[in-house]
Amino acid sequence: MESKLCANCFAGLSVGGGRCSVCGWDNSKPQPPEALDCHTVVASRYQIGRVKAMNGEGITYAALDLTTKRMVELREFFPAALVTRNKDDGTVMPKEGREALFERYLDEFIDLVKNVSRLREVTVVHSVLDIFEENYTAYGVYEYVPSITLRRYVEKAGGTLSWNTANRLCQPVISALGLMNSLGISHLGISPDSLRVTKEDTLFITNFSIKAARRAGTALEPELALGFAALEQYSEKAPCGEASDVYGLASTLLFVLTGQVPQEAPRRMRDQRLMISKEVLHALPPFVVTAIANALQVRPDKRTASFERFKTELAAAPTLVSEVDQTEAIRRIPPLDINISQGRGLPPFVWLIGSGVVTFVALIIVASLWLGERGMSFGDLTQLFQDSSASQTIEEVPNLVNANYEEVLKKVESGEYPFKLEVSAQEFNDTVAEGCISSQNPFAGEPIPESGTVTITVSRGSSKRALPEFDGVSYENLQQVLSNNGFVPERVDEASEDVEAGYVLRYQDHQAGDSLDYGSTVTVVVSSGPATAGG
Repeated sequence: MESKLCANCFAGLSVGGGRCSVCGWDNSKPQPPEALDCHTVVASRYQIGRVKAMNGEGITYAALDLTTKRMVELREFFPAALVTRNKDDGTVMPKEGREALFERYLDEFIDLVKNVSRLREVTVVHSVLDIFEENYTAYGVYEYVPSITLRRYVEKAGGTLSWNTANRLCQPVISALGLMNSLGISHLGISPDSLRVTKEDTLFITNFSIKAARRAGTALEPELALGFAALEQYSEKAPCGEASDVYGLASTLLFVLTGQVPQEAPRRMRDQRLMISKEVLHALPPFVVTAIANALQVRPDKRTASFERFKTELAAAPTLVSEVDQTEAIRRIPPLDINISQGRGLPPFVWLIGSGVVTFVALIIVASLWLGERGMSFGDLTQLFQDSSASQTIEEVPNLVNANYEEVLKKVESGEYPFKLEVSAQEFNDTVAEGCISSQNPFAGEPIPESGTVTITVSRGSSKRALPEFDGVSYENLQQVLSNNGFVPERVDEASEDVEAGYVLRYQDHQAGDSLDYGSTVTVVVSSGPATAGG
């Protein structure tokens, strides 16, 4: 007997079906031919509804959990390029010669859903409720969250969002994406369509797919979000990872702030300009423009490599730089001061010295002219010679482990250390303080390599973080501190006669000083002021 439930919202339908009086869905619309029929039940628990989305990896359905009577989203692994469906029983059948590839991608799909399920406590990540195998394929069951796409949210707001609003929305997502990538989960589809906004005006990350579905050149039909997919996703051979997701989120942030979508990455190889209007530029903090521009470098080796660095740049704080370009170092040399003090002039009696001294003075004058043309002073030249002399005494790599990265970088920039630094990774470390160097190659005492580059790993600090104190702290300030420490803050309001509105009452389920995993969601109870009469 055919179900009398709407295929979209699962409300009861009137006799004869048709358009739902609750959500307006037209239940006479047929399913796509590749999909399972509406009202099919899988795992003896989930009733299939309409198809909500499809890509090269599979199909997402609206579904009803018959056990809990709650709506869910059900993702079926159905790579149309590799399989067909038996319409009699719904089973998935690999095409001839595609069996091994289907099995490989199926295993990747199962691993992805399992890995995403590990992030259930991270509230800005779409929660996995269940995973099972049936019909010779696999299914992931995700929580149903009433929401709209970020694209639609921006359109409803007038086409752009202010920096303060965009920053509030994106900060928890940046932390979550950093955590995901540290666990080996790359989304590769971050865009205004895969980020959704809830009724509470919070963002969350949806639409997970295996990597093969989000890059060109694989056996699957690629789903590349135009303007948001990184250059390396247009090649099967180029490695994709955290830097690719950084590009996607930076493109999304640019769209949110300006209403403009960058050109496709391959086209930007010829012209990387972002074409932001002067009006928009003047409305944004300069450090935000710089952070987005760094994260939207087309070539991945030039791009912001991690969400931790992207987050730091968006906060206008000191950043971890992987390599210092020589021209940038020259540009930081202070220009020649036009108002040269009288003390720099040569005393008259010097001209009475012998010919050798005269020659020396002539050389000084030539050098002065040469330096002046380059915006440098004698002091600068002296410093350069001093730095050069100091550097020549260093022939072996010094011990950098446990040294502060920024301090080492200053010595490299000044020339005290005659080599370049390359940050190969930023990793959690329980024994080395955050921002300090945890390993180096070559080791201390070894000769400086011919390439002139020393590769280091920078500590992200312990993967466990202590919750900060909150007495007398506003939620706005505590939110920033929590985010900077790698937590994902959530706010719950509660009336209070004693604490001013907007100030923190307590942590929900935790105490100040508790040690939690990096990336943990922390619920903060915030005063809404005295309860209103009758409230």
